[in-house]
Amino acid sequence: MDHEIKSTLETINKAEFDMGHKWVFPTGTKKYHNEAKDTMYDFAPNLDSDMITTAKNLKDTETK
Repeated sequence: MDHEIKSTLETINKAEFDMGHKWVFPTGTKKYHNEAKDTMYDFAPNLDSDMITTAKNLKDTETK
């Protein structure tokens, strides 16, 4: 174990003692639900006229 890991573990232990709370890390035995997967994302939104004009101007500039 290198000195940085050792120092980090000591700092965690001190913080847990000071706060009176033990930090419990997930071990993989409990299933967690990723709420982001429940969200319907629109990966192809309609752009407003300003964005369409900006994209056209950028394309025109790059092709010159």
